[in-house]
Amino acid sequence: MRRLALLLALSACAPRLTSDALAPIDPVAQPQGDDPDAPLTDLAGLRAIVGAARVVGLGQPGPGVRELTRLHHRFLRFLVEQAGFTGLALDVDASTAVALDRHVRGGAADLDATLLTLGDRTFATHELRAVLQWMRSHNQAHHADLRVFGLAPGDPETALTLVRVWLAQADPAHEPEATLQLRSGDLRAIDAVLARLDERRDALIAATSRDAWATARQQAELVAQYWRLAASWDYRAGEFMRARSVEWSLAQLGPNGKLMVWADNRRIAAEVPGNDPSMGDFLRQWLAADYRAIATSVGAGSHLVIRDAVNLCGAMLPPARAGSLDDALAGPLPFTLIDLRGLRGLRAPALGRPQRLRGFSGDGDIAELRVRPAIAFDAIVGVQHVHPATPLAAGPHARQYPEGPCYQHIGA
Repeated sequence: MRRLALLLALSACAPRLTSDALAPIDPVAQPQGDDPDAPLTDLAGLRAIVGAARVVGLGQPGPGVRELTRLHHRFLRFLVEQAGFTGLALDVDASTAVALDRHVRGGAADLDATLLTLGDRTFATHELRAVLQWMRSHNQAHHADLRVFGLAPGDPETALTLVRVWLAQADPAHEPEATLQLRSGDLRAIDAVLARLDERRDALIAATSRDAWATARQQAELVAQYWRLAASWDYRAGEFMRARSVEWSLAQLGPNGKLMVWADNRRIAAEVPGNDPSMGDFLRQWLAADYRAIATSVGAGSHLVIRDAVNLCGAMLPPARAGSLDDALAGPLPFTLIDLRGLRGLRAPALGRPQRLRGFSGDGDIAELRVRPAIAFDAIVGVQHVHPATPLAAGPHARQYPEGPCYQHIGA
């Protein structure tokens, strides 16, 4: 408790950061825009930051921002085309993400309807839809196998349904018993199901396929995670389980696979103050130099928020706090990518000390993340001005109000 109080006191006394403190630092890249289809020569500096890393965490202060998703799209395209990345992990329900993965691999699905079932409606946007459509087109044009994964433990019934359908084909005699065990909440019974899936792996793969077995095994693990969370008061459990999902996703990509992870800045940070670790804390411990964390800061503008059960609207962001990292990064350039590695010393000592970084939620809440930027992140992208993402408004899923930038989701 004393350690936590000390860290909070140090954060409260964080020095006011100014643009002068960043003046000695030359940006490694100045992205010319956020058009996902634009040439990629302006992102050459990103390659040096990523290096040989197999996992890159790409953060954002919050959801529902047009420019951030489009810029992330550009980064993904660059790393796929020039660094051999083969997967994208989103911080969404890992069971629902199975349908997204099927889509990008050429399967038939209503993509809009799937995006609307992710739980957070700020994900159901034209900008994210464009990312997934690009991945599908890339796979078709290049005979590639880009994959999509989810990180968050979600509804156990959805995961259980996927396991049941697979078991009915792979191990029909055991399906009724396994279903009862997975639904029971008894962790010993659930572990017995997981053990059987591992023990009979070769036979089950022969009855279906390696991908089908791996997906069912992961969905069964998600059921187990749900019940472990329900039985645990450990506030680290959710971040640990997301990190485990990153490990599993990377394993599905094979020995040469590389994975980009999209989540909020705190979640991808390789170090956060206090006793509550982030997903990135675990990934840095487990993967060391194979993990890179890149944060995003927003200067001004607006984002998409959930107004009520069916309505989404644009909301203005408050001005960046004077002396915050967001305020220091705000400048004349629309986009700036800064390499933070090695900047704890004489060149920019303030970046090795606690600083404020703004965050926001789809509910419109504003919060501050306090981190030591040069330790928590390998790089940071400064975006000068942003606008709300565009909710899926085509077809039967939503309609726009005539009086302003608000949308009502009708449902799939």
